[in-house]
Amino acid sequence: MKVSSTARNERILSLDFIRGIALLGILFANMAFFKSPVFQLQSLPGELASLPADHLNQWAVFGIDWFVIGKFYPMFSFLFGLGFYLFYERMREKGLDAGKMYSRRLYFLLALGAVHLLFIWSGDILHTYAITGFLLLLFIHRKPKTILIWGIMLILVSAFLLGVLVTTSNLFVAYQEGTAFEQDAQNAVSTALSTYSSGSYIDILSFRISNEIPIVLSNLLLSIPNILGLFLIGLYIGKQGFIRNAEEHLSFWKKLLLFTLMSGGLLSGLYACLKNGIFSIAPWLSNGLAEGLNIIAGPLFMLFYVSSAVLLFQKPAFKKLFQPITMVGQMALTNYLLQSIVCIFIFYGFGLQLYGTIYAATGILITLVIYAVQTLLSWFWLGNYDQGPMEKLWRRFTYK
Repeated sequence: MKVSSTARNERILSLDFIRGIALLGILFANMAFFKSPVFQLQSLPGELASLPADHLNQWAVFGIDWFVIGKFYPMFSFLFGLGFYLFYERMREKGLDAGKMYSRRLYFLLALGAVHLLFIWSGDILHTYAITGFLLLLFIHRKPKTILIWGIMLILVSAFLLGVLVTTSNLFVAYQEGTAFEQDAQNAVSTALSTYSSGSYIDILSFRISNEIPIVLSNLLLSIPNILGLFLIGLYIGKQGFIRNAEEHLSFWKKLLLFTLMSGGLLSGLYACLKNGIFSIAPWLSNGLAEGLNIIAGPLFMLFYVSSAVLLFQKPAFKKLFQPITMVGQMALTNYLLQSIVCIFIFYGFGLQLYGTIYAATGILITLVIYAVQTLLSWFWLGNYDQGPMEKLWRRFTYK
Protein backbone atom coordinates (compact mmCIF):
# COMPACT_ATOMS: atom_id res chain seq x y z
CA MET A 1 0.00 0.00 0.00
CA LYS A 2 1.33 3.42 -0.92
CA VAL A 3 1.16 5.87 1.95
CA SER A 4 1.46 9.63 1.74
CA SER A 5 1.48 12.46 4.24
CA THR A 6 -1.67 14.31 5.12
CA ALA A 7 -3.08 16.05 2.06
CA ARG A 8 -3.56 19.79 2.33
CA ASN A 9 -7.36 19.47 2.14
CA GLU A 10 -7.27 16.90 4.98
CA ARG A 11 -5.34 19.10 7.38
CA ILE A 12 -6.90 20.50 10.54
CA LEU A 13 -6.29 24.17 9.82
CA SER A 14 -6.76 25.28 13.41
CA LEU A 15 -3.74 23.14 14.36
CA ASP A 16 -1.62 24.72 11.64
CA PHE A 17 -2.66 28.15 12.88
CA ILE A 18 -1.71 27.22 16.45
CA ARG A 19 1.67 25.95 15.18
CA GLY A 20 2.16 29.26 13.41
CA ILE A 21 1.42 31.17 16.61
CA ALA A 22 3.72 28.83 18.56
CA LEU A 23 6.59 29.61 16.19
CA LEU A 24 6.18 33.33 16.88
CA GLY A 25 6.08 32.75 20.62
CA ILE A 26 9.09 30.43 20.53
CA LEU A 27 11.12 33.08 18.69
CA PHE A 28 10.10 35.72 21.26
CA ALA A 29 11.21 33.39 24.06
CA ASN A 30 14.43 32.24 22.37
CA MET A 31 15.56 35.74 21.45
CA ALA A 32 17.14 36.24 24.88
CA PHE A 33 19.27 33.11 24.35
CA PHE A 34 20.29 34.16 20.86
CA LYS A 35 21.37 37.66 21.88
CA SER A 36 22.88 37.24 25.36
CA PRO A 37 24.78 34.69 27.53
CA VAL A 38 21.75 33.40 29.45
CA PHE A 39 23.42 30.07 30.28
CA GLN A 40 26.35 31.83 31.96
CA LEU A 41 24.36 34.61 33.67
CA GLN A 42 22.42 32.03 35.68
CA SER A 43 25.54 31.35 37.75
CA LEU A 44 26.35 34.99 38.47
CA PRO A 45 25.39 36.40 41.91
CA GLY A 46 23.30 39.54 41.70
CA GLU A 47 21.72 38.52 38.39
CA LEU A 48 18.91 36.50 39.90
CA ALA A 49 16.07 39.00 39.62
CA SER A 50 16.25 42.45 38.07
CA LEU A 51 14.59 44.64 35.45
CA PRO A 52 16.36 46.96 32.98
CA ALA A 53 16.80 50.60 33.98
CA ASP A 54 14.66 52.24 31.26
CA HIS A 55 10.87 51.95 31.18
CA LEU A 56 10.57 50.67 27.60
CA ASN A 57 12.76 47.65 28.21
CA GLN A 58 11.22 47.11 31.64
CA TRP A 59 7.81 46.70 30.06
CA ALA A 60 9.29 44.58 27.27
CA VAL A 61 10.88 42.15 29.74
CA PHE A 62 7.82 42.05 31.98
CA GLY A 63 5.45 41.51 29.05
CA ILE A 64 7.58 38.70 27.61
CA ASP A 65 7.71 37.00 31.02
CA TRP A 66 3.95 37.32 31.52
CA PHE A 67 2.65 36.40 28.08
CA VAL A 68 5.44 34.37 26.45
CA ILE A 69 7.97 32.61 28.68
CA GLY A 70 6.86 29.07 29.46
CA LYS A 71 3.78 29.24 27.22
CA PHE A 72 5.01 28.25 23.79
CA TYR A 73 7.30 25.28 24.31
CA PRO A 74 4.26 23.77 26.13
CA MET A 75 2.20 24.68 23.06
CA PHE A 76 4.59 22.79 20.78
CA SER A 77 4.63 19.91 23.27
CA PHE A 78 0.84 19.84 23.40
CA LEU A 79 0.72 19.82 19.58
CA PHE A 80 3.29 17.03 19.46
CA GLY A 81 1.17 14.77 21.68
CA LEU A 82 -1.96 15.62 19.72
CA GLY A 83 -0.17 15.10 16.40
CA PHE A 84 1.10 11.73 17.62
CA TYR A 85 -2.46 10.54 18.19
CA LEU A 86 -3.69 11.77 14.80
CA PHE A 87 -0.73 10.17 13.01
CA TYR A 88 -1.03 6.89 14.92
CA GLU A 89 -4.75 6.58 14.20
CA ARG A 90 -4.24 7.41 10.53
CA MET A 91 -1.64 4.65 10.16
CA ARG A 92 -3.78 2.18 12.07
CA GLU A 93 -6.81 2.92 9.89
CA LYS A 94 -4.69 2.03 6.85
CA GLY A 95 -3.74 -1.30 8.38
CA LEU A 96 -0.08 -0.35 8.90
CA ASP A 97 2.26 -0.85 11.84
CA ALA A 98 1.61 2.54 13.42
CA GLY A 99 4.26 2.09 16.11
CA LYS A 100 6.96 1.34 13.55
CA MET A 101 5.98 4.27 11.33
CA TYR A 102 5.90 6.63 14.31
CA SER A 103 9.31 5.40 15.49
CA ARG A 104 10.76 6.26 12.08
CA ARG A 105 9.53 9.81 12.52
CA LEU A 106 11.23 10.01 15.88
CA TYR A 107 14.56 8.67 14.56
CA PHE A 108 14.56 11.39 11.91
CA LEU A 109 13.67 14.04 14.49
CA LEU A 110 16.40 12.81 16.85
CA ALA A 111 19.04 12.96 14.12
CA LEU A 112 17.89 16.40 13.01
CA GLY A 113 17.83 17.65 16.60
CA ALA A 114 21.36 16.34 17.20
CA VAL A 115 22.63 18.21 14.13
CA HIS A 116 20.79 21.37 15.21
CA LEU A 117 22.10 21.12 18.77
CA LEU A 118 25.68 20.35 17.79
CA PHE A 119 26.27 22.53 14.75
CA ILE A 120 23.78 25.41 14.99
CA TRP A 121 22.37 26.32 18.41
CA SER A 122 22.46 25.05 22.00
CA GLY A 123 18.75 25.70 22.58
CA ASP A 124 17.49 22.84 20.41
CA ILE A 125 14.29 21.15 21.61
CA LEU A 126 13.91 18.56 18.83
CA HIS A 127 16.23 15.97 20.39
CA THR A 128 14.29 16.21 23.67
CA TYR A 129 10.98 15.76 21.84
CA ALA A 130 12.30 12.74 19.96
CA ILE A 131 13.60 11.01 23.09
CA THR A 132 10.45 11.77 25.06
CA GLY A 133 8.27 10.81 22.10
CA PHE A 134 9.12 7.13 22.45
CA LEU A 135 7.46 7.16 25.87
CA LEU A 136 4.15 8.13 24.26
CA LEU A 137 3.86 4.60 22.86
CA LEU A 138 3.33 3.41 26.44
CA PHE A 139 0.12 5.45 26.68
CA ILE A 140 -1.56 5.12 23.29
CA HIS A 141 -3.92 2.35 24.44
CA ARG A 142 -4.66 3.82 27.87
CA LYS A 143 -8.03 5.34 28.75
CA PRO A 144 -8.31 9.13 28.34
CA LYS A 145 -8.84 9.65 32.07
CA THR A 146 -5.67 7.71 32.88
CA ILE A 147 -3.71 9.73 30.32
CA LEU A 148 -5.00 13.01 31.78
CA ILE A 149 -4.10 12.03 35.34
CA TRP A 150 -0.59 11.01 34.30
CA GLY A 151 -0.15 14.26 32.39
CA ILE A 152 -1.23 16.47 35.28
CA MET A 153 0.84 14.56 37.84
CA LEU A 154 4.00 14.71 35.72
CA ILE A 155 3.62 18.47 35.32
CA LEU A 156 3.03 19.00 39.05
CA VAL A 157 6.01 16.83 40.03
CA SER A 158 8.19 18.67 37.50
CA ALA A 159 7.09 22.02 38.95
CA PHE A 160 8.01 20.93 42.48
CA LEU A 161 11.38 19.48 41.48
CA LEU A 162 12.34 22.51 39.38
CA GLY A 163 11.29 24.92 42.12
CA VAL A 164 13.41 23.10 44.71
CA LEU A 165 16.38 22.76 42.36
CA VAL A 166 16.39 26.42 41.27
CA THR A 167 15.87 27.67 44.83
CA THR A 168 18.74 25.55 46.13
CA SER A 169 21.01 26.57 43.27
CA ASN A 170 20.20 30.26 43.63
CA LEU A 171 20.69 30.13 47.38
CA PHE A 172 24.15 28.71 46.81
CA VAL A 173 24.92 31.38 44.19
CA ALA A 174 23.66 34.16 46.48
CA TYR A 175 26.31 33.28 49.06
CA GLN A 176 29.16 33.33 46.54
CA GLU A 177 29.60 37.10 46.23
CA GLY A 178 33.27 38.00 46.59
CA THR A 179 34.43 34.39 46.24
CA ALA A 180 36.39 32.53 43.57
CA PHE A 181 33.08 31.10 42.35
CA GLU A 182 31.82 34.59 41.52
CA GLN A 183 35.04 35.40 39.69
CA ASP A 184 34.75 32.19 37.67
CA ALA A 185 31.12 33.03 36.84
CA GLN A 186 32.07 36.52 35.69
CA ASN A 187 34.87 35.07 33.57
CA ALA A 188 32.38 32.66 31.99
CA VAL A 189 30.06 35.53 31.05
CA SER A 190 32.96 37.55 29.62
CA THR A 191 34.21 34.57 27.64
CA ALA A 192 30.75 33.90 26.24
CA LEU A 193 30.34 37.55 25.23
CA SER A 194 33.68 37.73 23.48
CA THR A 195 33.37 34.33 21.81
CA TYR A 196 29.88 34.79 20.46
CA SER A 197 30.30 38.43 19.47
CA SER A 198 33.61 38.14 17.63
CA GLY A 199 34.58 34.48 17.37
CA SER A 200 34.67 32.40 14.21
CA TYR A 201 32.24 29.55 13.62
CA ILE A 202 34.85 27.05 14.88
CA ASP A 203 35.50 29.15 18.01
CA ILE A 204 31.79 29.27 18.81
CA LEU A 205 31.29 25.58 18.04
CA SER A 206 34.13 24.62 20.37
CA PHE A 207 32.76 26.88 23.12
CA ARG A 208 29.24 25.45 22.88
CA ILE A 209 30.44 21.84 22.86
CA SER A 210 32.57 22.31 25.96
CA ASN A 211 30.40 24.75 27.95
CA GLU A 212 26.72 24.59 26.95
CA ILE A 213 25.83 21.26 25.38
CA PRO A 214 26.76 19.29 28.54
CA ILE A 215 24.32 21.51 30.48
CA VAL A 216 21.58 20.91 27.89
CA LEU A 217 22.06 17.13 27.97
CA SER A 218 22.19 16.98 31.77
CA ASN A 219 18.86 18.84 31.91
CA LEU A 220 17.14 15.98 30.05
CA LEU A 221 16.45 14.18 33.32
CA LEU A 222 14.37 17.14 34.49
CA SER A 223 12.83 18.21 31.19
CA ILE A 224 11.61 14.80 29.94
CA PRO A 225 8.95 14.28 32.68
CA ASN A 226 7.62 17.80 32.15
CA ILE A 227 7.47 17.48 28.37
CA LEU A 228 5.93 14.01 28.60
CA GLY A 229 3.20 15.48 30.80
CA LEU A 230 2.48 18.11 28.15
CA PHE A 231 2.52 15.45 25.42
CA LEU A 232 -0.10 13.53 27.38
CA ILE A 233 -2.38 16.56 27.63
CA GLY A 234 -2.29 16.74 23.82
CA LEU A 235 -2.87 12.99 23.55
CA TYR A 236 -5.88 13.30 25.87
CA ILE A 237 -7.39 16.10 23.76
CA GLY A 238 -6.84 14.01 20.65
CA LYS A 239 -8.44 10.88 22.08
CA GLN A 240 -11.46 12.84 23.21
CA GLY A 241 -11.97 14.24 19.70
CA PHE A 242 -12.00 17.82 20.99
CA ILE A 243 -9.94 19.10 18.05
CA ARG A 244 -10.99 16.86 15.18
CA ASN A 245 -14.66 17.47 15.99
CA ALA A 246 -14.30 20.90 17.57
CA GLU A 247 -17.74 22.10 16.42
CA GLU A 248 -19.33 19.34 18.54
CA HIS A 249 -17.38 20.39 21.65
CA LEU A 250 -17.72 24.16 21.68
CA SER A 251 -18.98 24.18 25.28
CA PHE A 252 -15.79 22.39 26.37
CA TRP A 253 -13.58 24.94 24.61
CA LYS A 254 -15.55 27.89 26.02
CA LYS A 255 -15.27 26.58 29.57
CA LEU A 256 -11.58 25.84 29.07
CA LEU A 257 -10.99 29.35 27.72
CA LEU A 258 -12.55 31.03 30.78
CA PHE A 259 -10.83 28.75 33.29
CA THR A 260 -7.37 29.05 31.75
CA LEU A 261 -7.68 32.80 31.20
CA MET A 262 -8.35 33.36 34.89
CA SER A 263 -5.98 30.77 36.33
CA GLY A 264 -3.20 30.89 33.74
CA GLY A 265 -3.36 34.65 33.35
CA LEU A 266 -3.17 35.38 37.07
CA LEU A 267 -0.49 32.79 37.80
CA SER A 268 1.58 33.99 34.85
CA GLY A 269 1.33 37.55 36.12
CA LEU A 270 2.50 36.36 39.53
CA TYR A 271 5.39 34.55 37.84
CA ALA A 272 6.44 37.75 36.05
CA CYS A 273 6.38 39.68 39.32
CA LEU A 274 8.44 37.05 41.14
CA LYS A 275 10.88 36.65 38.24
CA ASN A 276 11.63 40.36 38.08
CA GLY A 277 11.97 41.02 41.79
CA ILE A 278 8.86 43.18 42.11
CA PHE A 279 7.98 41.62 45.47
CA SER A 280 10.22 42.40 48.44
CA ILE A 281 11.53 38.91 49.09
CA ALA A 282 14.98 37.40 48.71
CA PRO A 283 15.93 37.09 45.01
CA TRP A 284 17.07 33.47 45.39
CA LEU A 285 13.66 32.53 46.83
CA SER A 286 11.72 34.72 44.38
CA ASN A 287 13.37 33.17 41.34
CA GLY A 288 13.01 29.61 42.64
CA LEU A 289 9.30 30.10 43.32
CA ALA A 290 8.89 31.74 39.92
CA GLU A 291 10.43 28.89 37.92
CA GLY A 292 8.44 26.23 39.73
CA LEU A 293 5.23 28.23 39.41
CA ASN A 294 5.65 28.76 35.68
CA ILE A 295 5.74 25.02 35.00
CA ILE A 296 2.06 25.15 36.02
CA ALA A 297 1.12 28.67 34.91
CA GLY A 298 2.65 28.32 31.44
CA PRO A 299 0.58 25.30 30.31
CA LEU A 300 -2.59 26.83 31.72
CA PHE A 301 -2.10 30.08 29.81
CA MET A 302 -1.05 28.04 26.76
CA LEU A 303 -4.43 26.30 26.83
CA PHE A 304 -6.08 29.72 26.84
CA TYR A 305 -4.25 30.54 23.61
CA VAL A 306 -5.20 27.16 22.13
CA SER A 307 -8.87 27.38 23.08
CA SER A 308 -9.04 30.94 21.71
CA ALA A 309 -7.65 29.77 18.38
CA VAL A 310 -10.01 26.78 18.18
CA LEU A 311 -13.06 28.97 18.86
CA LEU A 312 -11.98 31.69 16.45
CA PHE A 313 -11.43 29.11 13.73
CA GLN A 314 -15.12 28.29 13.80
CA LYS A 315 -15.58 31.58 11.92
CA PRO A 316 -14.78 31.37 8.16
CA ALA A 317 -13.70 35.02 8.05
CA PHE A 318 -11.03 34.32 10.66
CA LYS A 319 -9.64 31.40 8.66
CA LYS A 320 -9.20 33.59 5.62
CA LEU A 321 -7.76 36.55 7.51
CA PHE A 322 -5.06 34.50 9.22
CA GLN A 323 -4.24 32.11 6.40
CA PRO A 324 -0.64 33.41 6.21
CA ILE A 325 -0.01 32.37 9.83
CA THR A 326 -1.59 28.99 9.04
CA MET A 327 0.94 28.59 6.22
CA VAL A 328 3.80 29.32 8.63
CA GLY A 329 2.46 26.50 10.81
CA GLN A 330 2.27 24.10 7.86
CA MET A 331 6.05 24.51 7.58
CA ALA A 332 6.71 24.47 11.33
CA LEU A 333 9.82 22.27 11.25
CA THR A 334 11.42 24.22 8.40
CA ASN A 335 10.61 27.57 9.99
CA TYR A 336 11.88 26.50 13.42
CA LEU A 337 15.28 25.60 11.99
CA LEU A 338 15.31 28.69 9.79
CA GLN A 339 14.83 30.90 12.85
CA SER A 340 18.00 29.48 14.39
CA ILE A 341 20.03 29.92 11.22
CA VAL A 342 18.90 33.51 10.71
CA CYS A 343 19.48 34.47 14.35
CA ILE A 344 22.99 33.09 14.64
CA PHE A 345 23.97 35.11 11.55
CA ILE A 346 22.41 38.23 13.04
CA PHE A 347 24.10 37.92 16.44
CA TYR A 348 27.27 35.82 16.18
CA GLY A 349 30.81 36.83 15.26
CA PHE A 350 30.68 35.30 11.78
CA GLY A 351 27.59 37.42 11.02
CA LEU A 352 26.44 40.90 12.05
CA GLN A 353 28.06 40.65 15.50
CA LEU A 354 25.10 42.06 17.46
CA TYR A 355 25.54 39.61 20.35
CA GLY A 356 25.39 41.34 23.73
CA THR A 357 24.32 44.69 22.25
CA ILE A 358 20.55 44.21 21.87
CA TYR A 359 18.01 44.95 24.61
CA ALA A 360 14.57 43.42 25.09
CA ALA A 361 12.53 45.98 23.12
CA THR A 362 14.86 45.76 20.12
CA GLY A 363 14.73 41.98 20.39
CA ILE A 364 10.94 42.13 20.06
CA LEU A 365 11.28 44.24 16.92
CA ILE A 366 13.82 41.82 15.40
CA THR A 367 11.49 38.92 16.21
CA LEU A 368 8.58 40.56 14.40
CA VAL A 369 10.71 41.31 11.32
CA ILE A 370 12.02 37.73 11.11
CA TYR A 371 8.53 36.31 11.53
CA ALA A 372 7.09 38.64 8.87
CA VAL A 373 9.75 37.45 6.41
CA GLN A 374 9.02 33.84 7.30
CA THR A 375 5.33 34.44 6.65
CA LEU A 376 6.08 35.75 3.18
CA LEU A 377 8.47 32.87 2.44
CA SER A 378 5.92 30.30 3.65
CA TRP A 379 3.22 31.87 1.48
CA PHE A 380 5.52 31.79 -1.55
CA TRP A 381 6.75 28.24 -0.94
CA LEU A 382 3.32 26.69 -0.36
CA GLY A 383 2.06 28.51 -3.43
CA ASN A 384 4.47 26.34 -5.44
CA TYR A 385 4.97 23.18 -3.38
CA ASP A 386 2.79 20.96 -1.20
CA GLN A 387 5.17 20.92 1.80
CA GLY A 388 8.14 22.69 3.29
CA PRO A 389 11.57 21.25 2.44
CA MET A 390 12.23 19.70 5.88
CA GLU A 391 8.67 18.38 6.07
CA LYS A 392 9.21 16.66 2.72
CA LEU A 393 12.44 15.02 3.91
CA TRP A 394 10.68 13.93 7.10
CA ARG A 395 7.85 12.42 5.05
CA ARG A 396 10.25 10.54 2.76
CA PHE A 397 12.15 9.07 5.66
CA THR A 398 8.92 8.04 7.41
CA TYR A 399 7.18 6.46 4.45
CA LYS A 400 10.27 5.18 2.59
